[in-house]
Amino acid sequence: MMALLAAITLLWTAPGDDGNVGTAAVYDLRYGSDSVTVATWTNATQVSGEPAPRPAGTTETHVLTLPPGKYWFAIRARDEAGNQSAPSNIVSVTQTDSVSPSAIVDLR
Repeated sequence: MMALLAAITLLWTAPGDDGNVGTAAVYDLRYGSDSVTVATWTNATQVSGEPAPRPAGTTETHVLTLPPGKYWFAIRARDEAGNQSAPSNIVSVTQTDSVSPSAIVDLR
């Protein structure tokens, strides 16, 4: 039996490359079946196709399609010098099937 897929829309506010100023260089968005923290960061699944960062304060979105289940999400930004932010707030969502409306996960 093939697992159904469900859409999950992630939202966050773009950070700057220097706090709330400028534009970050890249995002590192991850999810897992357990809480995604600094300690578990390398075990979490890295998302591909994240949007290119936009100027600080801009609302960013990314849609993932995943099998039903409970997922935790977090995102980090990196600047052009390679400095990495702490993970965003860690949020979770439970998707039951593809008939459900798209879940919206706010990482702000």
